[in-house]
Amino acid sequence: MPAARRPPPPPSSPPFVVAANHYERRGLWIAHSTAAIAHAVAQRTPRDTPFRWLVTANFPPLRLGPWKLPSPGDLFLPHVARALGYFSVPFAASNPARTARSLLAALREAPHCVLGLYPEGAQAAAGSIGPPLPGMDRFFLRLAQRNLPTLPTRISDNSRQLIIDFLSPISPAQLAGNPAPASAVMDWIANRRNFERHR
Repeated sequence: MPAARRPPPPPSSPPFVVAANHYERRGLWIAHSTAAIAHAVAQRTPRDTPFRWLVTANFPPLRLGPWKLPSPGDLFLPHVARALGYFSVPFAASNPARTARSLLAALREAPHCVLGLYPEGAQAAAGSIGPPLPGMDRFFLRLAQRNLPTLPTRISDNSRQLIIDFLSPISPAQLAGNPAPASAVMDWIANRRNFERHR
């Protein structure tokens, strides 16, 4: 499926945060959107700018009769993420210590890169924009305190094309003064007026 990417508006110079809705359906894996976003941003930022993603490892367990086994994804994703330079976060509360280590590492690196994340996590589905995962408000507040603007990004498709819309940036001040900054970002992405303004 070809991708239609509308170029990101300023900030075009890093560091900044790319926050997108988690858009995945049969035949359209989230990695396709991730690659399209990274490619579009790379065209507008200096060549040596690292793009680091925050990825979740919260796959449902496998069930064999009365037994529950960890998903192979939970075992392999951290290794794949580390090889790609991503931050693997088990948001399902299965490993709070590793979650804390990954988030702290992401906060340390964020002022030196473009940081990408899907605040809803894998719980979201194509065609709907849901609430952010627990802890995301606090994470966005920490990013705002580091003076990082957020580039809200809306993913959709029309059965022929994957569509990536980069909306107007949200300043750190707008999020730092908001009691629910991650929810504000998702509301910004969901607001059709923001979406159509860049058509």
